[in-house]
Amino acid sequence: MGARRGTLSFSRFFVQGTPPKGFRNKYVEAARLRAFVPLRPEDEADQASGWCVIEKVFDLELDHEKMYREPYLLLGFRVDRWRVPTSLLNARMAEEEEKLLARTGREKLSRKEKSELKQRLVARLRTKVLPVSKSIDVCWDLEAGVVRFWSHARRVKDDFAALFEKTFRLELVEDSPYAVALRAGLSDAQLEVLGASELTLFSRGSGGEGSGDGIRRLAAGERGGA
Repeated sequence: MGARRGTLSFSRFFVQGTPPKGFRNKYVEAARLRAFVPLRPEDEADQASGWCVIEKVFDLELDHEKMYREPYLLLGFRVDRWRVPTSLLNARMAEEEEKLLARTGREKLSRKEKSELKQRLVARLRTKVLPVSKSIDVCWDLEAGVVRFWSHARRVKDDFAALFEKTFRLELVEDSPYAVALRAGLSDAQLEVLGASELTLFSRGSGGEGSGDGIRRLAAGERGGA
């Protein structure tokens, strides 16, 4: 899902601060240090994220040529998740529970025993399936200090922002009317008036979610975009 093809809808973030001198080399090294590390069946985590080459989810070899298209820095935010089919897990759980009870002569397992059995089964089943991989495009306009991220999912945006800030040591502020006002250099008095203002609804959609709800989300900074 991304910058050069697919949806035109994205989230927008403003970068607080400016890159340091010689940042191009530093940023390549920083991104390599936080490149995606594939999940292993024995890992406790059911999800992992990190950088990859934009539009190439399995390319983890980051370099200048792949990351820079002046005036942009381009990356992919890769997210892998284990997705063991629930029906398969439940069937195997029932089978293993039955065997264990027959072997021990007991009527039921404790909650702790069930939890431990489930963990062992999940680890075993992970060796038979592949994690689901997804890459989300990241486009950082180095001149404008604006980052476009091709997802609106709250958890994904939060994970991306955390990784961005750890990698580049610059804070991100998600786009919103208030964030735009801050960048425009409004005075404290003007910002106070903006913060106290109420939204005016000029129309409301028929049925389902009204247009006012979309406006409120925009004011709260939940959506940026084209």
